[in-house]
Amino acid sequence: MDQLSAIRTFCKVVELQSFTKTAQQLELSVAMVSKQVGLLEQHLNARLLMRTTRRVSVTEAGQLYYARCHAILAELEQADAMISDHSRRPSGPIRISVPMDFGTLKVAPLLAEFHRRYPDIQLILEYSDRLVALVEENFDLALRIGALPDSSLIARPLAQIPLLTCAAPDYLDRHGTPSHPSALADHNCLLYTLSEPQWSYRQQGHHYQVRPKGAMRANTGRALALAASQGMGVIMQPRFIVEDYLQQGTLVPLLEEFELPAVSLNLLYPHRHFLPSRVKCFVEYMEDCFKQAK
Repeated sequence: MDQLSAIRTFCKVVELQSFTKTAQQLELSVAMVSKQVGLLEQHLNARLLMRTTRRVSVTEAGQLYYARCHAILAELEQADAMISDHSRRPSGPIRISVPMDFGTLKVAPLLAEFHRRYPDIQLILEYSDRLVALVEENFDLALRIGALPDSSLIARPLAQIPLLTCAAPDYLDRHGTPSHPSALADHNCLLYTLSEPQWSYRQQGHHYQVRPKGAMRANTGRALALAASQGMGVIMQPRFIVEDYLQQGTLVPLLEEFELPAVSLNLLYPHRHFLPSRVKCFVEYMEDCFKQAK
């Protein structure tokens, strides 16, 4: 038995909670994954995993063994990467999940300069607003906007993104300009389907919660901004979505005397003691770019 290979396979099964997903990611057969784990259990004379037709669970012994083996594999990865980085410049692929609108408007313009600096790094980007599972789907990094669920992922804050309430002058001429958040109940609000169904405002210590309603919902802020600029209704969107419309005058800000909470932009990556140099280069590059943009 190749014990190191079996340990790597066992740890991946624990992380993915699936023999099938482990086999796909390690490019092995499911039978080989099962065999390696079985040989490891025979070697240790201990049951590490409980398998049923529906799920895989880790025994108490398996949890203890995984904790130590995970740390050992991380040290090995660090040692390999240190030697590799010492002998050559950063290279290889980075798989990144990026929000659709923010990625298109704000991240894509930064990539050419990154490529000029690091021509041997290949960027593989998925533009989507779905919350990918980094480890299970084999992503190196994810850019995410908004509140983060509790997880073992490392979060590097990049920026705070302001929100704005906006409408077209034509819409306001026809329906009036709201002077208080409560007045939004009488307006056609265009809603983003992937966020909380309420808008929150604050003024001098007072908080106002609004549950807006309207004739349109969409999972992209750019579509909502376009509809609003054509006089369809009121939107609340990040500044980067509406800034071009504001400059053109096709949207105007509303309720400016009320404060809206900013949303956080974070760069996430799996918990590791050491980042491969290619990933570290991208993390530091993004931090520098958004530091300058503040």
